[in-house]
Amino acid sequence: MKFLIVDDEALIRKSLVRAFAAAGFQCDEAENGKQALEKINTNNYRAVLLDVIMPEKNGYEVLLEMKKNTPVFVISAFTGDDTNIGFIQKDPRVIEYLTKPFEDIFAIVKLVVSKT
Repeated sequence: MKFLIVDDEALIRKSLVRAFAAAGFQCDEAENGKQALEKINTNNYRAVLLDVIMPEKNGYEVLLEMKKNTPVFVISAFTGDDTNIGFIQKDPRVIEYLTKPFEDIFAIVKLVVSKT
């Protein structure tokens, strides 16, 4: 089973894909929320790593429109006091809230794999 990496920052997205590949896992990528929903609706993923602030549809909107119960790991540099962040953290599909920048990207892979 594959993972879906959703982040509008290409460097972060590609780094996560490479880290998962190095651990023997396949990943699909999406650079915005619209692409993410299209992929989530047509594929089965072990988990989704989802950025919050993105063009077209943000992570909050993706969670609202996501019909599947796929585990989600939110990845964001945004940690401010916002009602959307509160909603995201309370969504039962959200397993973990990971803040950027990542100190150890391979630790992220290990955490995601161990919790899914």
